[in-house]
Amino acid sequence: MDIIMSNRPVFVPTAEAAYLAELSDRQVNRMVDDQIVPAKLFEQHERGRRLFTRLSAAFARFYFGTEDTLLPAARRLVLAELTDRVERLCCKNDVYTLIFLPAEMSWKVTQSSVEIDVAPFIAKTLARMKEVDQADALVVTDPEILGGVPVFAGSRVPVDIVLASLDKGIALDRLCTSYPFLTKAHLAAARTYMQVHPRRGRPRNLAEAYPELQLRTERIVRTARA
Repeated sequence: MDIIMSNRPVFVPTAEAAYLAELSDRQVNRMVDDQIVPAKLFEQHERGRRLFTRLSAAFARFYFGTEDTLLPAARRLVLAELTDRVERLCCKNDVYTLIFLPAEMSWKVTQSSVEIDVAPFIAKTLARMKEVDQADALVVTDPEILGGVPVFAGSRVPVDIVLASLDKGIALDRLCTSYPFLTKAHLAAARTYMQVHPRRGRPRNLAEAYPELQLRTERIVRTARA
């Protein structure tokens, strides 16, 4: 597999790991609670906060994706064996981050004459990583822009406003009348970003905090009803 050109931290929050694995936060946390993955693949912080390597997201995808065909003990042995192989590599941090997967590294494990290949699960995780990269490129947060709420890059348009309008049934072409830069890629990136970076606590009412946004949103709603 090829190098992914990106500067990524070794560990990511649970929400991002869950997105990469296409699983729930609860399932990803089970990888720790049930001692499914070795301790090298996650970090435990105060107040219960956990961080995971992206490889552990791929491993979680494998573990839950093969529960109908492999016993739990067999799946654990596969993950332990693959982790041991990664640990022997000089570029192990790049592999944990999925920045680089060396060609000589085999993702196949043989048990009782049965060959188990984890590579397809890693490939699917890599595809989700590209979606996260796209989201981080098209959606940004800046304390100087609307107090740091997520906005589309190069604009002051909050992601929440656009997604809320879509959820109310407003068509994309109507939104583009007010926000001509919007594309389907922006909308996909917005939904990905909000999944990877869930907002904690009570969400701010942007329409009340920034009246100019409220006026624009109202105009979109009126146009949609025409």
